[in-house]
Amino acid sequence: LPLRIDAVDVAEVGREVGEQFKPQAATREITLELPATSSTAPAVAMADRDRVAQVLANYLSNALRHAPDGSRITVAVGRSRGGIRASVADEGPGLERDQLEAVFERFYRVDTARSRAAGGSGIGLAIVRAVAEAMGGSAWAESDGPGRGATFLVELPAA
Repeated sequence: LPLRIDAVDVAEVGREVGEQFKPQAATREITLELPATSSTAPAVAMADRDRVAQVLANYLSNALRHAPDGSRITVAVGRSRGGIRASVADEGPGLERDQLEAVFERFYRVDTARSRAAGGSGIGLAIVRAVAEAMGGSAWAESDGPGRGATFLVELPAA
């Protein structure tokens, strides 16, 4: 995968990608919170802008697939010890501890009863992790358990 690494405002990419998902969220009365515009401390990473957009779009697509109608999905971006961190948090069914790593495996589906037509191919998060690592970053999930939502994160090197 050829990468075009450059200084990328991750919050700006998060807002742009999030705007694309707002109509879909609105049809289910899901509130989509996007990163605020900040001129004082932009969250600039050394990354491929198109790949950052791909990661966030995949996270948002998954969140919308699992979030209940009338819930909230939050996209957040900020600085961390390791660089620039972006996250997509939903109020969906959450994940068991053993699923936090498994969801990034190829063809893994949390709900095995879902068909590919209804639930995707099971490779999106594997691609997210590979893309994040190719840019010198990492991707992972966090959840307080079933019924408590999930947060999917990516961290990239700061510019």
